[in-house]
Amino acid sequence: MEETNLNAVEITQANPRQSNARRIAISLLIVFLVLSVICLVGYGIKKMIDYRKWIQHMREVVEVPTFYHGIWVDDVNLGGLTFEDASAILQQKSSEKLGKIRFDLVYGDKRWTFTYKDINAYTDWDIKIVEAYEAGRKGTLEERYNRVKEIEANGLKLQTSLYYNLDKIKDDIEAIAKEISYDPVDAEIRFYPDRTVKFEITEEKPGLFLDAEEVFNTIKQRMEKGEYGEIVLVPTEVAPRVTKADLQKLTHRIVQFSTSLGGSSADRKHNVRLALSKVNGYRLDPGEVLSFNKVVGPRTAKAGFKPAPVIMPDKSMQDDYGGGVCQASSTLYNAALRANLEIVERYHHSFPVAYLPAGLDATVSYGGADLKIKNNRETPVFIRTFSSGDNVYVEIYGEPFPNNGYIECTSVIKEVVPAPQPKRILDKEGKYVKQPGGEYEYVKSRNGYKVTSYKTYYENGKKVWTKVIANDYYRPIQGIIYYRLKAEE
Repeated sequence: MEETNLNAVEITQANPRQSNARRIAISLLIVFLVLSVICLVGYGIKKMIDYRKWIQHMREVVEVPTFYHGIWVDDVNLGGLTFEDASAILQQKSSEKLGKIRFDLVYGDKRWTFTYKDINAYTDWDIKIVEAYEAGRKGTLEERYNRVKEIEANGLKLQTSLYYNLDKIKDDIEAIAKEISYDPVDAEIRFYPDRTVKFEITEEKPGLFLDAEEVFNTIKQRMEKGEYGEIVLVPTEVAPRVTKADLQKLTHRIVQFSTSLGGSSADRKHNVRLALSKVNGYRLDPGEVLSFNKVVGPRTAKAGFKPAPVIMPDKSMQDDYGGGVCQASSTLYNAALRANLEIVERYHHSFPVAYLPAGLDATVSYGGADLKIKNNRETPVFIRTFSSGDNVYVEIYGEPFPNNGYIECTSVIKEVVPAPQPKRILDKEGKYVKQPGGEYEYVKSRNGYKVTSYKTYYENGKKVWTKVIANDYYRPIQGIIYYRLKAEE
């Protein structure tokens, strides 16, 4: 029992020391923990303070009523400027830029001016300033801050653009071109067939042409390069199509042809001369067709024609207004052949005429047979008609044949077809035959002829070519004789 108590006393004596150690350890632990907590709390507070300072700093950087530093629009540094101040500067710069846009079109003492107002020109400075101001003002605070710092480091340079509409001055340019341009004046020739000097030629005058499209393109190119200022207009000289030298060649007499009125009655001579006078002074342009019937007109007393022998449909010769006009058409026909003009329409008589070789005549009848002549040359020809004594003449003037060229016309009778015996008709009523036993040749019997006509061209006296003009057939004509019986019959 005593041993047990001793052990208990020993144990009791050892516990106080252990308890103190524990207490110390626990205290130290508590102190450590408290200090740790204090340190952690202090560090957190410092971090919070630093973070708040950073937030404040970022806000101070990005939340400013001015443009961030490093921002430029064109050559203007907007950093630190308010929106209003920057607007005033950029607007002034835009006005100065637009004010330089000026084109002066100059021709002689004339000047036409176009400014930016005429082409509705403007710059987009008002759009670029908003874009510049908005830079760095979108996103989170940190995103904005980083963007602002990036702008400060690298810069942000925006360029304004110039807008305009040159089409606004297109009509004005065309009006200027029309004002400067004028057509050339061709030399002109006038024909006075009855004068000694038959041709009068006026001088040609060159024209001017200003290409409106070329002027527009020049302005466009200079506008794109910003090269404003004066543009001297240089129109192009336009040569006339016809010069005096050209027309001088048309005054040559290509041909003169005549037929004789000898043996004709005074009225017939009058008709031939009157018909030819209608053609006197006629100008036949390239491609134009002269219609004899149209030019001469109806053969009536009102038109000044007189009755003279005419070939009637029954082949008899009877007086009618305009008798003899066929000699006028035939004379013109031969002149046209020798000028190598194109014969569009022509008819031969019922029988050969006395004033021309067979195959070279041209009959006409108003409202019927016509003579049509076409100018197949590249230059005009001019016709002169006149009479001298018992001869009537047709002259054709124009550009001469080369190498002293000229044309001769001939005809050859290839066959003669004998006329049938005349038809005899008893004139019971005495219409044609007044005396018993008498007779009257109403239609003369005439042989028929097959004729070929030719034209031969010569240069310097040497034959160059021969061509057939026409193959004509004058049919034989059966005569008609009216007679009366003798009294005793």
